[in-house]
Amino acid sequence: MNEPLIAIPMVCLLWLLLQYRKSSQGLSLRTAIYPLIPVLWLILSTQWGAFDPALRQAMERLTLMGAAVWVLVSLVWALGTVMRNHSIMDIAYPLTPWAVTCLAWWQWGANPSLHVLILLVCMTIWSWRLGGYIAMRYLPHGEEARYARWRERGGASWWWWSYFQIYLTQGVLIWMWTWPLALALGAGAQASVLTVLAVASWMVGFVFEAGGDLQMHRFRSNPANKGKVMDQGLWAWCRHPNYFGESMTWLAFGLFALAAPWGWLGLPMVAMVFWFMNQGSALSMTERYMLKTKPGYAEYMARTPAFFPKPPRGSP
Repeated sequence: MNEPLIAIPMVCLLWLLLQYRKSSQGLSLRTAIYPLIPVLWLILSTQWGAFDPALRQAMERLTLMGAAVWVLVSLVWALGTVMRNHSIMDIAYPLTPWAVTCLAWWQWGANPSLHVLILLVCMTIWSWRLGGYIAMRYLPHGEEARYARWRERGGASWWWWSYFQIYLTQGVLIWMWTWPLALALGAGAQASVLTVLAVASWMVGFVFEAGGDLQMHRFRSNPANKGKVMDQGLWAWCRHPNYFGESMTWLAFGLFALAAPWGWLGLPMVAMVFWFMNQGSALSMTERYMLKTKPGYAEYMARTPAFFPKPPRGSP
């Protein structure tokens, strides 16, 4: 199973060397962790898989999904390089876990349970809704400002360095987040209380993410709101309802995984999503940008929680 995947750790080790070459301060621990994860996984999977047949099959699914993620992000990088627009990686973000999960289901999904089918329906709706929204928002306007700044700093080497800075970094992260999905595909039970809890979490996530995106789209579509801070609707409950909704969606995937053998192994990845959306670079980068570009954003921060929703002051 693992022989064709030997290129994954080889590419990751090359990434480490390039990171070291690009950094004037040497290689940081954070920089080293991401590319080493697939290397460690391939080593551990050959050992842990001997413990239990169900665990071995889950690891085989996850290894296949990792290889598929790598292929997909590499193709997206080639397309983004030709288009001179690496914002398309943001579109690929929700579509990639959906595609690799469907691939693993097709490979190992004979006689799927109702539990797994409901998971696939929820995932399909989430993936294509979010991917379509990001495409509608960014594609007509060219490369997003963050990627444009990186392109300017990257200079002549940006065409190949972007593969490591953007695509492999996000690819490893996406693959890690798919662990609950790989485990959930092994659930043999029909719909249960866990299915109901997972769907409830997914619905909360969908309301906050899709609802927040729709409200923001309408706000931005009004020329009178240019330069203003969106603080109405779900955006009065928290400053990032879309990030909260995204996290609740991945919590749902973790709950789906609990119905499968060894499903609890996916929970650390759910915790990682919550950390990334709340304390990691997702929120912090957005906050810094908004503080620089929106004059009233500091006041908005003072009265509105960042991540976990709370009824706005004065609401019944």
